[in-house]
Amino acid sequence: MLETSEERVKLLKAGITGEKIEQLYLTSNNFKVVRHPILFEPAGITQER
Repeated sequence: MLETSEERVKLLKAGITGEKIEQLYLTSNNFKVVRHPILFEPAGITQER
């Protein structure tokens, strides 16, 4: 399921969010998330020596 980008585009055009499509892809293809990635934005902190 959702193997091609065309299938995913059809879902986006139908109003389904990208996050929901990602969840559907993971569950329908039996992927298991073992650890959530740590996402952060650098705050412009510099290292002092």
